[in-house]
Amino acid sequence: MQLLFTTLAILITLLLTGCAASEPPSPNLAEEGQTSSAEAGMKWGYIDWKGGVLIEPKYTKALSYSEGLAAVKENGKWGFIDKTGAVAIPAQFAEAGSFHDGMAPARSDNWKWGYIDTTGKVVIKAEYDDAKEFASGLAPVKKDKLWGYVDKTGNMAIDLKFVDAKPFGARDPLAPVFIIEESYDKGILKQWGFIDTKGAMKILPSFTTAEPFVDGVAVVQKGGKYGYTDTNGNFQERVELSAKGAFTEGLAPVDQQGKWGYVDDKGETVIKPRFDDAQSFSEGRALVKMNMKYGYISKRGKLVIKPKYADGLPFSDGRAAVCVNAAEDE
Repeated sequence: MQLLFTTLAILITLLLTGCAASEPPSPNLAEEGQTSSAEAGMKWGYIDWKGGVLIEPKYTKALSYSEGLAAVKENGKWGFIDKTGAVAIPAQFAEAGSFHDGMAPARSDNWKWGYIDTTGKVVIKAEYDDAKEFASGLAPVKKDKLWGYVDKTGNMAIDLKFVDAKPFGARDPLAPVFIIEESYDKGILKQWGFIDTKGAMKILPSFTTAEPFVDGVAVVQKGGKYGYTDTNGNFQERVELSAKGAFTEGLAPVDQQGKWGYVDDKGETVIKPRFDDAQSFSEGRALVKMNMKYGYISKRGKLVIKPKYADGLPFSDGRAAVCVNAAEDE
């Protein structure tokens, strides 16, 4: 389950705060090793399941742990630390993602992406315009404005032919891909479908948006309505869902008249809407926002870690990355 929730932590859109871990670095700042104004004063560290500090906030950015390592940014460069906080891979990359299948995407100063192993060795050379994490032995890469998939040896397993592409599901070997095609009777169609690991289209393009599969279903939007598709392409509308409405651990965050709560897979409200924002559950905890601060709740809706952080990420490997405003703590 670790891979599943870590993947969700990367794919679900985070809120736009000064601590946003998913924000790409500014080109000139990355080159010069400086810190952007959005990062100034913001420090990331890690807490345990009860909110105890495991690693003091000292990084300008940080990602969730995955496969025992976490990507952190320090002095304008990204590297990786182990669970004790010791440096596992020295900070040397302009940008980096999390490890999956023993490999992580990393960007060099020439603005090209490649992949490294857990020792920091480059195993797929940096030649791509963009790159995402591995799953099912394949990873989406972008080159010359088109996306395809490479295998772990660096060979192009699925040709560069998609306008956009996302990782394969952690358990279901299907991946969302975006295509533009011209139809004689419908004009130009811009839609998402799903391919298998051979590149064959298994669910025909018919969705406005689509996310990777989780536990046998994928969150999609069709005809302006959110819902799920199963691996056979059967669409089920779920009016309570939003773009980030993936069910994890049996619950999904939903927006009800401006406040967020959680519903079960039958659509029944389990945690009443009282949060300003909410993320999916991971390892029995979910990140929520109240009064401009972030904390964590249990599956019963109890605040187990009080909202006091400027930002945070889902739990993974028994810990969560959290961001504090150093100026406020002085």
